[in-house]
Amino acid sequence: MTVECINKPIFDKLEQCRRLAHVLGLTKTMLTHAGNGEWEQVAEMELLRRDDLMLCFSQSTPPGDTELVAEAMATLLHLNEELMAKLKVARSAVMAQGLEFAKNRTAVSSYQAVGASS
Repeated sequence: MTVECINKPIFDKLEQCRRLAHVLGLTKTMLTHAGNGEWEQVAEMELLRRDDLMLCFSQSTPPGDTELVAEAMATLLHLNEELMAKLKVARSAVMAQGLEFAKNRTAVSSYQAVGASS
């Protein structure tokens, strides 16, 4: 048996832990960007995060690490809930701004129509 064969399970385990830690770090950073209204950065980071998540769960979890992975997933779900709550608030604000803009545009059009007929 070669050294590579013996170390491969350890390497895979470390790689999965590294990816999970990276995903958690990305999610925390996304939450910070969301809090600052930096939604373009959030969207860009989501693409990176999605790839790492798929890689994390494309392999089975080593039996000794199931509790660690479960805790990481619980943390990730909690952070996702916070992120989605911020997104919901931002979406509502943008929709309200859109309605206000449409109302103002209608008022300007009406004012211009009255001015043109005078």
